[in-house]
Amino acid sequence: MSKKIKNFIYSNFFRPRWYSILFNPYFIARLGLYKKIKKYANKDFGGKSILDVGCGIKPYTFLFKNNKEYIGIDIKSGGHFEKEKEPDLYFDGINIPFESQKFDLVICTQVLEHAEYPEKLLNEINRVLKNTGEIFITIPFVWNEHEIPYDFRRLTRYGLDRLLISSGFKIQELEETSGFFGTIGQLISAFIFETIGRNLILKSIFAFILCFPIQFSFLVLNTIFRSHWLTLDYVVVAKKHESN
Repeated sequence: MSKKIKNFIYSNFFRPRWYSILFNPYFIARLGLYKKIKKYANKDFGGKSILDVGCGIKPYTFLFKNNKEYIGIDIKSGGHFEKEKEPDLYFDGINIPFESQKFDLVICTQVLEHAEYPEKLLNEINRVLKNTGEIFITIPFVWNEHEIPYDFRRLTRYGLDRLLISSGFKIQELEETSGFFGTIGQLISAFIFETIGRNLILKSIFAFILCFPIQFSFLVLNTIFRSHWLTLDYVVVAKKHESN
């Protein structure tokens, strides 16, 4: 039974349904990411070769199910336990163990903030991408320190642009995952959930009594005002620069 509950929680965490807001204190953040990733995955990637860098449990594999190859790599250390990772291969966080120009697409979700040497990692991603390949990135902009002590940076859109250009990429699309009110509502909900102790039952009760109405209210405000003055995450699609 515990395994079924765990699978249910993981499923609704990375693939939030409308009712997930009732018990998921991170609903706004996860919904914003899921919508952007699903939108990107709906492009015609059939028959493509995909590399998921920093894959964790590879939660978005099902969105890219029509591809000939989906490989996930991750590091052995870091802020997650080994049981929370399901890579096909481990790597050192910099050197990707594949030949040059092998992949059509590289996915890198919520990873670059944890990379000790992001420029070197992006240079390696550039190397293993085909000349017509793309990289899809999500990265936090407003969030608390997490996976401590392996949390090293937050980047503005201009910092992202500079970082990618220096690694041989050109940004094609850059979007936010939430507006001002969605961001504030998510931060309040997460703060409440993270500061009420370690008792899972108590935390679950608070998630329903407090986090659910807070997130719902701020999502309504976010829909009404549609202000992008602040965002939880940035989503980037970039291609190899023509000179590469």
